[in-house]
Amino acid sequence: RRSRLRARLDRLVRSGDPVCVCSQPTDKQGASEVTNDMDTITTARRLAEPIGEFGARFMLDPATFTRSTELGLPASLASYVQGRIGVMGELDTATVIDNKLFFDEDLVARYWEEPCDLSKSEAGVAYASICAERGAAYLDGFSGVPRLAELLGRVADSADDSKAALFAGWRDAARPDDDHGRAYLLIATIRELRGCRHMWATRAAGADPLGMVLANGGERTAKLHGYGDRYLDHTVADADQVAAIEATTDEANAADFSCLTSNERAELVALVEAAVAHARDR
Repeated sequence: RRSRLRARLDRLVRSGDPVCVCSQPTDKQGASEVTNDMDTITTARRLAEPIGEFGARFMLDPATFTRSTELGLPASLASYVQGRIGVMGELDTATVIDNKLFFDEDLVARYWEEPCDLSKSEAGVAYASICAERGAAYLDGFSGVPRLAELLGRVADSADDSKAALFAGWRDAARPDDDHGRAYLLIATIRELRGCRHMWATRAAGADPLGMVLANGGERTAKLHGYGDRYLDHTVADADQVAAIEATTDEANAADFSCLTSNERAELVALVEAAVAHARDR
């Protein structure tokens, strides 16, 4: 049963966050090629993919599911929803649905309301602690974690959270003293920040969430998001609209890195890329 649940969670997380598939610059560079002068929009674009994918890794980790049940979260995909959203506190279902924009409302409601031994706030605390635990294992031995945590922490603490409630919940999660766990928790936090920017951009454009899911992931992803067969006669978001929303996401996310100097932004990109490379086989 656990292997089936893990496989379903893997598909949901990989397909469920448009932040992981946002447009990327065509002239990708390796960490060794990062210049010492980087503007904010380049920083946002360069970090979207590595942070989007690496920040989701703990959600896909079988150890996360095992640890979740040990700490009292449901033995189902509800642990993912209640843990990830629970950092925001004791929310009504409508607010939870609002923060899972690209998922079917009934699916989100069912997982959020599934019985749990923990309060929703406690579920969030538990899930954030698991994030840090798994991250410490991924980054064990990486010497750049103190500086990585410092730079990411400055971005998180400076970002405007007025339209990014889910990000704010993760930003306010307890940060461990351990540099490795703290750095990874902040990677997950900055991932949520871009995700919130993407949800805002989607709403601002008046785009249909299911249409966006179909455009970015197709029919299979729509089914995984709980939409069933409703996609059969649903309109796919226009390619120009999708591109415009991704550009708006980049611009909104770029402002989050204005708290750093151009040299610090280049350093952050290099550190994130090096951290991802370090953790690849761990």
